[in-house]
Amino acid sequence: MSPAAVVEWGDVVQVIWASLLAGLGVTLAFSLALVGAARAIDMRRDGHPGAASAYLVLMLLGLVATTAAVVFGIVVMTSKG
Repeated sequence: MSPAAVVEWGDVVQVIWASLLAGLGVTLAFSLALVGAARAIDMRRDGHPGAASAYLVLMLLGLVATTAAVVFGIVVMTSKG
């Protein structure tokens, strides 16, 4: 039996696109958290408390999304048997 006959190519393609999508999503979420933190510091220093608060909300949303994605990934990996 050849190795090509053993591989489920549909499953391989599904893993590839899911990992690309997850990698881009987590990267985007964490980058929003970093931008929010950096801009909040800048806005606070420049005397713009409203804008600083908005950027802090962006940072928190990015951190929540990043944490949720990591937890979801761990749950998926441990539940597949």
